[in-house]
Amino acid sequence: MLQQRHRSVARSAVQHPTSRAAATAAPDTTAPAAPAVSTAPGGPVALLVGAAAPHRHPSEAAANSALLEAWSSGVRTWVLDRAELLAARGPEARTLSDESTGLAGVHPDACVAWARDRHAAGHRFDLVLGLREDVQLAVADLAAALHLPGNHPDAVRRVQDPGTRLAALAAGGFLVDQDRDRTPEGTALSAVGAFVSGRPHVFLLAAPTKDGWAPVTGLPHTPQALAAEAAAAVLHLGLCFGVFRVDLRVTGRGIAVSDVRLTLEAPGLQAHLARTLPCVELFNLVYDDALGRTAALPAAPLAPAAQPPTPSTVPPFVLLAGEPEGAAEEPHICRGTD
Repeated sequence: MLQQRHRSVARSAVQHPTSRAAATAAPDTTAPAAPAVSTAPGGPVALLVGAAAPHRHPSEAAANSALLEAWSSGVRTWVLDRAELLAARGPEARTLSDESTGLAGVHPDACVAWARDRHAAGHRFDLVLGLREDVQLAVADLAAALHLPGNHPDAVRRVQDPGTRLAALAAGGFLVDQDRDRTPEGTALSAVGAFVSGRPHVFLLAAPTKDGWAPVTGLPHTPQALAAEAAAAVLHLGLCFGVFRVDLRVTGRGIAVSDVRLTLEAPGLQAHLARTLPCVELFNLVYDDALGRTAALPAAPLAPAAQPPTPSTVPPFVLLAGEPEGAAEEPHICRGTD
């Protein structure tokens, strides 16, 4: 199905609520209030850190989707990443990004110093989002420094340290496997979703296969129960913003949480998302949420009809409505197929 939309008109921002009401035994991770949406010509600007995926790299599909969905919703993009990665970008990423800056490294202090210099020079960012795991702490510090919605740095540290993450989950009553020397048991799957108004919403359950990803079928738990466990895990860890992926295992003891990620960078995952949920744009949900735009959440078909596994290759990229430079004056078409 093809959906046609115009670039969105910026609306007044609303208060960005906290997700901590449903979490337990973790430090306060209240997301800062969203600032007023920029009224400068060209609309709001998203600072996308770690969006310079090398051409044909498995993470390129997610980076390009984040750029395309920003363009489709009327959000300008400024990519901040390591200089060598910017130089290795493919033509699609170069076309879709409005601005880009290369740094020697995407360390938190360097990113915050750069952003403050840009702010002093008159530039404004309306939201910040990280596209790789290695930039998440820098993004959390940027959000705090720029007073933008984001995950608390303490929550990011908790999630990215395996020992701390598993200990926090176990203390909260979640089933985890803390013996790294033991072969994992049970059926593996991933829950993929995004935060909206500080609440996690799972839109897809998928099982990794040797050929890519496939729908989850034949398990003793309902899709709703699996999604609820993933949502409870990210809340308990203190997350409240962006996209997420929770790796689960269905064992004889119950549903175990094995990993939590703050990105969608997994080989073939973005292609499986586009194939299974062609009308759900997870990054656009995050953009709208950060900008205070109200929109109805799409229904989440957690148990889609069986389909062949999606190969773990970077899908071809197609511009369906001309060059982004002219998108302000013409409608655009979102990707989607029947």
